[in-house]
Formats: sequence, C-alpha cells, structure tokens
Amino acid sequence: MEPVSLPRLEGIAQFAREHRWNLMFDDRLAVGVSDWRGDGVIVTLRKNSPRIAAVRKLLRAGIPVVDLTVECERLRLPRVISDHTAIGRLGGEHFKVRGFENVAWFSSRWSEVHRRRYQGFSSVFGAKTPRFGQRDLRRKLKEHPKPLGILAHSDTDAALVVYAARELGFDVPDEVSVLGIGDDPFLCENQSTPISSVRQDLARGAYEGAALLQRLMDGEPEPPEPVLIPPTGLTPRASTDTLAHSDPYVRAALVYIYRNIGKSFGTPEIASSLGVTRHKLDRIFAEKLGHSVGAEIHSRRISRVKHLLEDPSKSIQEIAEECGFCNTAYLSNVFRKETGLSPRAWRNRT
Repeated sequence: MEPVSLPRLEGIAQFAREHRWNLMFDDRLAVGVSDWRGDGVIVTLRKNSPRIAAVRKLLRAGIPVVDLTVECERLRLPRVISDHTAIGRLGGEHFKVRGFENVAWFSSRWSEVHRRRYQGFSSVFGAKTPRFGQRDLRRKLKEHPKPLGILAHSDTDAALVVYAARELGFDVPDEVSVLGIGDDPFLCENQSTPISSVRQDLARGAYEGAALLQRLMDGEPEPPEPVLIPPTGLTPRASTDTLAHSDPYVRAALVYIYRNIGKSFGTPEIASSLGVTRHKLDRIFAEKLGHSVGAEIHSRRISRVKHLLEDPSKSIQEIAEECGFCNTAYLSNVFRKETGLSPRAWRNRT
C-alpha cells in the first residue's frame, strides 16, 4: 500500500512461495478497499499517508494488517520493524572503537525512525550528541572540531555528507568520517569515497512480517509489542577507514590496539612499537584521555565485544577469540563485571 523496497518484496515473496499464498501487490488498494476480499494485508505506512484511512477500513472489516514500519505509531497495528535503536548503537560503536571523540548525527528530515536511530547512536556518546540537519550541514561541518565522525540516517544522507565535506575541502575519511545505514551497494560503492554502512535486514523483516500475518489469519492473537529485527552487521568501506586522535602518540597507540585487538598484548608492547617508555606513554594517555593505556585496551576490547554481539551469526567463542580473550568463561566474567550482563544476555536484551 506504499512503495516497497526490493529486499522487502523478496522476503514476502519467499514466504508466499513456501506457504502457497495467492499474492497480490497493489499500492492503489485505498481506492477500492470496500470491495476487496483478501485475507490479510502487509503495509509500509508512512506518516500522514492517505492510505491510513484504507487501513482503518480493513481493520473494521476484520482483515488482519501487519505494518513493516514504525512511522504511524498512533495507529495500533501488529508490526515487524528493524531494531532502529540497535542500528544507531552499532553505528556509534563503529566510531567509538576507532577512537572518535567528536561525532554527530545527520539526517535530512526527522521521524520516529530517525529518533530511534539517533537515540541508539547517542547512547554510545551521550545525550548531547550533536544533530546536523540539511540546512546547517555545511556550517556545522566547518565549525565542529576534527576529526569528526558522522552517522547518517541513510546511505542517501551519507552521500550528501560526503559530497558536502569534499566540496568544503575536508578529507574523507581522515577529517570527516561518514557512516550510512542500509548498505545499498549502488549508493555506497559509486561515490568519490565509497561509504561504510550498517546492514539493515529488510528481507528478513518482511519475511517475519508475512509469517506474523499468517498467524493472525489463522486466528492467533496480536503480539503485545512490535517484533524487532536486529542489524546483521556493518560493511566497512573507505569512508570510515581511519582512526581518530589529534595527538600522534595516542593515535599511533590506538592504531596498534585496533590492529592487534585479537592478540595478547599490553602497554609494554605498545610502548616498544612507538619507541617510548611505558611510563611516558601512560603519562601521555593520562594527560590526553584521562586514563591509562591498560584502561584503554580494556575499553576497546569491551567495545569490540559489544560491536560483534550485534551480529547474530557470531558465536560467543568466535567473539572471545577475535577480541583477545583466552576463552569464553574469561570473556563472560570480564563482560559481566563491566556491564552487569553476560555476553549472551547482552545480545538478547530488548
């Protein structure tokens, strides 16, 4: 009933084939909804859509409806939606593990989806994480300290940031690092600087939406809360291929930590690689970051674990190995002390 993306169509089509549905696609249903005799409807409703009235008619007629969006929350519907908060949080962790202290959010408009993604992003860096809009993008790009990491609401918005930054003479990614959401290969890979992007699993969401519709058509009750589909990870490209800090020793140390996070090492190994004493490196970190090198290593490992836990295909054992923990038991003990939750509980939190 609203234009549907290709991945969503593929997800619905897969379920329809598996369950022998007679499937119809029609974004003009609002015109003749009174005469329609289908068994159920999947919609992607947008705010202020004229089709909201048609959905209300369907509901009054007793026809189950499942929404794949969250932009019309006032209309009570069963929903299967992307976990937008987790998407924003994953974007924040991507910048955090790269050492960014200056970050911002950019979106060319604002809706409930934007709010949730921003909320997840700001949960990593703080409630006062700056927000850029289309009107003030260039001014704020000039004003904000560099290096600057920007999470954009979509790949389209990310492309706008890359264009504006390069037009202003900023290097992407060393001065302005840009991350999109959606992982559209056409948009992300055909830019002057290819864009890193969070992978949103629209196909799975649509498949699960079709499965929910089938249950409703079978007479099962509506779920009390929307079904949330987590992101499947992140595709790194050139737009975030950098690490951030103005101090050369801190930056070099962060690079060492980032590249060796899966290995066993400590402050002595980092200091040796930089040609300085351990005492000097700890003093620099205390002055610049307010904590020791060891604390930074620990923080980076935990951040990396949180980042990988957003990928459901990664086992806890694989994550332990990739983050420099000798076994899953040690990872669980350390992670629980840090967060109050086991890695598995953190992954399954709502």
